[in-house]
Amino acid sequence: MKIRNYTRVERRDAFLKENAKGVSIRVAISEEDGAQTLTMSIFELDPDGYTPLHEHSHEHAVFVLRGSGKMIDGKKEHILSKDDVVFVPANQKHQIKNTGDSVLTLINVVPICK
Repeated sequence: MKIRNYTRVERRDAFLKENAKGVSIRVAISEEDGAQTLTMSIFELDPDGYTPLHEHSHEHAVFVLRGSGKMIDGKKEHILSKDDVVFVPANQKHQIKNTGDSVLTLINVVPICK
């Protein structure tokens, strides 16, 4: 078992700067911790920050810890607020944008892809 406060985990840029703006990641649980099937990361989007519109071959789950924003699926925009949960199926286009005045903090859980 491993227990730690996520704010003590190294914060680094999550995406290439030309594809995103103001997005950082803290990898809270990974294979390095002994996880065999999942990775948990904390994403922090600065005000006006956004992830790239992208898709990948794995599904993932998102929990909005604090802040507000929107999830874009390539066609529609969905409002996000504190305590919302999102399931993104495999190969579904998606993008997250911070629409608030404070940091949008998300918990992201994905399978370990080998």
